[in-house]
Amino acid sequence: MSKKANNGFKEIFPRKNYIVGFPRIGEQRELKKALEAFWSEKTAFSEVETVALELKARHWNYQKEAGIDFISSNDFSLYDNMLDTAILLGAIPKRFRGLTDEALYFSMARGNKDTVAMEMTKWFNTNYHYIVPELSREDNYALNATKIINEYKEAKALGITTKINLIGPITFLGLSKRIDRGDTYELFGKILPLYKALLAEIATLDSTLTVQIDEPIFVKGAEPKVLSLIKPCYDALCAVSSNINIIVTTYFEHSNEATKVLVHTPIWGLGLDFLHGEKNVESLERINESGKKLIAGVVDGRNIWKNDITKTAQLLESIATVVHKENIIVSNSCSLLHTPFRLKYEEKMDADIKNWLSYAVEKLSEVSLISKLFFDGEASLNEDERKALNANKEANTLRANSTRIHNKAVQNRVNNFTKLVRDGNYEERIKIQKDILGYKDLATTTIGSFPQTPEVRKARADFKKSAISKEEYEAEMKAYIDDCISFQEECGLEVLVHGEPERNDMVEYFGEQLDGYGFSQNGWVQSYGSRCVKPPFIYGDISRPKPMTVEWISYAQSKTKKIMKGMLTGPVTILNWSFVRDDMESA
Repeated sequence: MSKKANNGFKEIFPRKNYIVGFPRIGEQRELKKALEAFWSEKTAFSEVETVALELKARHWNYQKEAGIDFISSNDFSLYDNMLDTAILLGAIPKRFRGLTDEALYFSMARGNKDTVAMEMTKWFNTNYHYIVPELSREDNYALNATKIINEYKEAKALGITTKINLIGPITFLGLSKRIDRGDTYELFGKILPLYKALLAEIATLDSTLTVQIDEPIFVKGAEPKVLSLIKPCYDALCAVSSNINIIVTTYFEHSNEATKVLVHTPIWGLGLDFLHGEKNVESLERINESGKKLIAGVVDGRNIWKNDITKTAQLLESIATVVHKENIIVSNSCSLLHTPFRLKYEEKMDADIKNWLSYAVEKLSEVSLISKLFFDGEASLNEDERKALNANKEANTLRANSTRIHNKAVQNRVNNFTKLVRDGNYEERIKIQKDILGYKDLATTTIGSFPQTPEVRKARADFKKSAISKEEYEAEMKAYIDDCISFQEECGLEVLVHGEPERNDMVEYFGEQLDGYGFSQNGWVQSYGSRCVKPPFIYGDISRPKPMTVEWISYAQSKTKKIMKGMLTGPVTILNWSFVRDDMESA
């Protein structure tokens, strides 16, 4: 293997590990509570700012105390990082102009009495949602780097030198929309100068800086239009200042097509996801020949399972057979935004299952321990680190062999599964609909769930706390079902639903009745803005020990002569809204 100089950039100091990004909502959802109190006019915006300052400081210190070398600033947001980038670039839709500060920011995100909010959609294949910037050829963009500069200085005042995280210009354009129906990439010439001006401002902050530029759009394939922008973009950005080390980061899949181009630009390093983008190994030889740093994403940033350190060490050693070890930096695969905050608050969880899990704070220690093991060897570990390594090995061994995970009866059913064939053809089913059920060609129904009233929610909460009996709870639910049926019959619907008052959540309700499904007490993950969800997790082979909905549907059907349809959350939705197992090969 040839060994090239690393593009002439200065090393700040030897750095061996790296965190792509960190959750921001707070371990007790402090930011959510502060935002919602402000929105409901119970507190002033200054209270939100105070909470934000406290959270940023706490999160930086958690990473510092864990031994993380590369810690981010500007990964924090009061609502969304794509929205922050729109503000940064002055990409303000006309309907919001005239507003300033927090009124402008939150109106773009949430709307106000005079204007509708900007569109929101999923961030790649995650359950996080971002604000979609609105662009137009008529827009005049202008840089506002205040947030970025202030956060860097806040960390510096705490004795922490951060890397600065940015959404990359190509990804920003690719995920935006043109309100004048043009191609967003046509605006590249208007956006790139703003990024150059931004880096020029950043360059004045310190003698040497690291800037992480996120370009996840590169994992979406080899679109010629996108590939053609990469080299002119990063040649121009790297030319701004010799004291900025630029790292281009991708995640969620491989980005080999983009890597082929990036290695021929003056960037300092590449951040790649080796867990959800296994094919990134195909780019290792190119990266090695370029002499660039490889930020190796080997700790899962979007799942909750304890890392198998032995397995990860093997992966890193495999990477090191191609890329020089001194050019490798150990990292998580993507921002930890997609994981819950900290296991400390899981006080009610089964101890065995909890021992298999790792949330964001725990993943910091994993990255730190793995990097020390990889670079310095097991002999370099102190007593606490050695105990942590042994505990990790023991937990993974217990999980691999646990009968709570491996259900032979379920495995036998899966192995003997044969393709299902639907009985009857279309004409026969239509005949049943018309002749037996008496339905017209277009029978009417509703999707399923009716609004959950305060009384329904209170009854469910009281029953969960044992404040009311099972009989009292069921009486409240049945009364609501009766009302739902009466309302639908008055409306003249043909196929009825029972309203689902007994269901707390469309996934959680079914998961709680399945073996192999787990639930957290404080496993909150940000979905958008202040909205947090608490995804269940699949830890073992799934089985259904008893009927799940028959009792409620049977009661509802007994109250009407019309057909009462059963309502089930589909398996694909349940899977996509849950943390899934990482100990099975993909189908």
